[in-house]
Amino acid sequence: MPIEKSIRPSNAPKDKTKSKRKLFPTITQSFLYQVETHPNTKVYFTKKGSEWIGVTWSEYFEMVREISLGLTELGVTPGSRVGLISNTKIEWAATDMAILGAKAITVPVYASNLAEECAYILNHCEAEVVFLEDNKQLEKILSIKNELQFIKHIVVFDLKASPLTSTLKNVLSLQALRELGKRNPKQDLFVQNLKSITPNDVFTICYTSGTTGVPKGVVLTFDSLASFIEDVDLAFGKIANDSHTVLSFLPISHIFGKVESMATYHFGWKVYYSESVDKILINLAEVSPTILFAVPRIFEKAYTRIKAALDDTPMPKKKLIDWAFSVGRTYYEKIWDNKSPSLNEKMQYELALLMVFKSIQKRFGGHLKFCIAGGAPLSREIGEFMRIIGIPVFEGYGLTETCAPVTLNTIDAVKFGSVGKPLHEVAVKISEDGEILIKSRKVLKEYYKNPEATAEAIDSNGWFHTGDIGHIDQEGFVIITDRKKDLIITSGGKNVAPQKIENLAKTHKFISQFVVHGDKRNYLTALVVLDNEAIVKYAKDNNILFSEYAELVKNPKIIALVQEIVGHVNEKLASYESIKKFKILPHDFSIETGELTPSLKVKRKFCNQKYEKELAEMY
Repeated sequence: MPIEKSIRPSNAPKDKTKSKRKLFPTITQSFLYQVETHPNTKVYFTKKGSEWIGVTWSEYFEMVREISLGLTELGVTPGSRVGLISNTKIEWAATDMAILGAKAITVPVYASNLAEECAYILNHCEAEVVFLEDNKQLEKILSIKNELQFIKHIVVFDLKASPLTSTLKNVLSLQALRELGKRNPKQDLFVQNLKSITPNDVFTICYTSGTTGVPKGVVLTFDSLASFIEDVDLAFGKIANDSHTVLSFLPISHIFGKVESMATYHFGWKVYYSESVDKILINLAEVSPTILFAVPRIFEKAYTRIKAALDDTPMPKKKLIDWAFSVGRTYYEKIWDNKSPSLNEKMQYELALLMVFKSIQKRFGGHLKFCIAGGAPLSREIGEFMRIIGIPVFEGYGLTETCAPVTLNTIDAVKFGSVGKPLHEVAVKISEDGEILIKSRKVLKEYYKNPEATAEAIDSNGWFHTGDIGHIDQEGFVIITDRKKDLIITSGGKNVAPQKIENLAKTHKFISQFVVHGDKRNYLTALVVLDNEAIVKYAKDNNILFSEYAELVKNPKIIALVQEIVGHVNEKLASYESIKKFKILPHDFSIETGELTPSLKVKRKFCNQKYEKELAEMY
């Protein structure tokens, strides 16, 4: 029989009235509350030139109202679907709330999506208006304009004049839309709409990124979002107050980034929009955020860079670093075993913080209080490393279909290698085949125009079938093993969870990506992508000559190095889980080349198809 866990984990407060912040039934009311109570507080910051420019809640309100009233002037009515294709920026957040202010429904689309993918989503949801980031996105949409069946108007945030744009009648800039909104005779309509939204209304149709198959439109209600806000307030309310600063770079088109954006309306955080993913480290140093929301890939890259730098530190400083980490591990192993460190251990750890870990923390801006990780599994080794240096990373678990997190590690309850305990309002159970099932207000209302998929995902008893395999330990922590569809079944009948193996490999400083293959095969193989910077440095330090990177990865000494790493990984695995052969690819994975989703998860099926020749050569 399935194992069912309590809806309320032991670490969650039972009395919701203890929150110092007001909890509203809809996020639109939270937004109005911030504007009314903190009108002159600067909240959203964007870098222009070398300066970060902030706008106040009242200035942001006017921006949102003008966009929203402009939409009603264009004919957008309650229930209309409005597409939004842009990278993360203040205009995205403002437009999202503006769409809600017209009682319409936001349909986010990744800026990296191909033209045909955009066409599918916009047609499937029957979007009447689409917002675009710039002329680049406009050119993409215009290339499929004859396929778009329902689009009546296109609004571009940063529209540059060109011979092409001057001939388009249904394309206008964001500023032109705002001017249209200023002329709307029903100026009170915006606030009236925001106040009249009910918990059962739909706030978004968020299409899955589609690691396999055609994306499905996940219909989420305002109540789903309210449940998320309530639970996060209960879990982190005592430390996540309005004095915090967030560096925002996650794609708001992804549910993780979207709920981060929405949480600001409740917590009142100051939000700095990163210039780009490539400039995160630069922006971290400039902004010095106190909270960071990120996918594990960001922490993996930071970990390998930091470890490489520490490993290359000359003596005697290297001895000091080794001492600090030894002290840190001793200190935290006591805590992780629910024991109290001795006074001497506490003093030594404080000294290690001062002499070593504070300088490492500066790589993240120097003021981070904690991080939230989601979207993919975070390896235990990286979680422990971050905790020891003084930056706790709280890993959670959720899906687009659950409005992001349903389980979360918290200040009071942390277990590395787990995704935490169920949040206050969430029930979790494990089916007989090991699948994780969820029951919660956070769960999707339905898949848009897809009753068959809805019926398949939500059973007759209201349990949502996640497609993830895992178990719940004796303390109530949820452990994710793998995606149900990702499980490899060897020709010998052994079930293998590839993510476990991949996470072991990716903690090594020379490994960027590691994709395990072997379904219906008699042994496992792997596609390996090396960390360009680290492996080039290794080659130079070891006098390995090469003229180009593709030549370097074929060098026998580099292959031997990778073989040694794979050997170390295999030592931690059962014989049927061990990697017998591997192929080193000459380039990294990226969103643009198709191997990664916009949330930086590997598209396993795509990689199996794209590198079919390389995989076949290993069997």
